[in-house]
Parts: sequence; structure tokens; C-alpha cells
Amino acid sequence: MRPLNNSITLTAQRRILLILFLECCIILYSGVGFASLYGNPFFSIGVDPFSWLLFGAGIPQTIIAHHWLGSLLSLSIILLLILLIIFPRQYIIAIILFILLFCLYITLTGYLTHRNFQSGMFLVLVPFLFDKNNSRKFAWEAIRYFLLFFYISSGLLKLWNHSFDDITHFSQHLTSQFAPYYVEGNLGFRTSINLYLIQHPAVAYGLMIGATVIELSMLVGFFTRRWDKWLAIALLVFHLANWCVMDIAPIGHLAFICILFLQYENRRWAY
Repeated sequence: MRPLNNSITLTAQRRILLILFLECCIILYSGVGFASLYGNPFFSIGVDPFSWLLFGAGIPQTIIAHHWLGSLLSLSIILLLILLIIFPRQYIIAIILFILLFCLYITLTGYLTHRNFQSGMFLVLVPFLFDKNNSRKFAWEAIRYFLLFFYISSGLLKLWNHSFDDITHFSQHLTSQFAPYYVEGNLGFRTSINLYLIQHPAVAYGLMIGATVIELSMLVGFFTRRWDKWLAIALLVFHLANWCVMDIAPIGHLAFICILFLQYENRRWAY
């Protein structure tokens, strides 16, 4: 057995970028890109200072005020991703792409009036922003720990807010969230699941407990990398359930989660 090599191969990096490329294509094709927000005047600015700075500088407003500019930037994101897949060591491309995707994230969350999981679409690029190998190795480690903390903090917040004190808490939340679906008479697959959970609050309560356990289980990753593969699978199951039950799509965060798979494969290659 030879010493563990902490570097991530170019093939592994390209896999991450390919997943990100597919996610961006889905986001833009679904009609939530820069160009599709053309003329939208309403925004809800987040509490973080980065949102204030961008909106204060008028960057999102300027982009969506010009349809041609939104289309150009959306096309640039796709082309830059293709270039970065081919040349994953070109950190200048990664920096430009990171800025564009960050602007897209801030614009989207401002338009949607709530924060979502799309933060992963620019956070996953952090290791690609560095040219030196040692810096990239450190960035891969840092972004992995941030990913774990991201979910742990979500689980802790549920405990802090006493979300489990009332067994009907989750079913009541589903009732309010899916009210427009009921008004429209939407009888799709997810609406059927939602109706079942509203009628069976104990089952909904059990799902909420299971989701919180998955989030808190990420704490294991702070002590060992041995279970990274299973932690990643657990997160993918968590997001699939979120999409089915709460209509919260994980598109924009999948490549970020797949960092855990790369860590697992990298260790396996080291033997």
C-alpha cells in the first residue's frame, strides 16, 4: 500500500464539471436564466452582504433590463463550462464562470424571494479558482467540510426551532405550501403524496425526523472520510424526497454533493 495521494485527478474534476454543465442546461432550459427574467422589476434581497453589494451596484437589474445581455451571459455560462471541462486547469476561465454563476444565483434567489439549494452551482467551482496544486488540494478539503456543515446546520436549526414539538408541524406546512396546487386542481403524482401526508400527520412527522437524521449524520464526515460515498447517497435520497414531497428541486446542488463521491474514489485510487 502506498501513501494516500490527496490530489483529485483531472478525470474526476471533469466529472464534477460535466454534472454542473447538465444542471446549468436544465436551469436555463427550464426558463429561469438571465434572459427569461427580462423585465422583471421585483426582487427580495437576501440578508447577506453579497446580495446587497450586487443589487446596490445595479448588476442584476441591468442584466435583466436588456434581453440581449441576459441571453449573451447565459450562452457564456454554457460555453465557459465546456471550455473548463476541456481545460480544468485554466483557473482564469473558472474565475469568470464563478462570477457569472454567482450573479445568476443572486438574481434567481432575488426573483424567487427565497433562498434555495442552487448555491452549490457556484460553490463547487471554488477548487477550480486556484492554479497551484497545494492550493487546490486545500480548497477541495475546505469545500468538503463546508458541504458537511451546510447540512448539519440545517438539521441543528430544526432542533433549535423546536420543529418536533408538534406532530402536525410538517403536515401543516405542506398544507400551506401546496395551497396553489389544490386551487388549480393539480392531481399530479407529487400532489397525491402531499395529500396523503396531510391526512396522515404521523407519517409526515416520521419523514421530517428521517430528513433531520440524514442532515445531522453529515457530522460523521468530520471524523472520517470512509463513509463519504454513503453520505452522498443519503443526501441524494434526501433531495429526491424533498422534490417529491415539497417540490424543491435539487438542480444546482447535485455537482456540489458529488464532491463526496470524488473523495471516495480518490481514496480508492490511492491503494
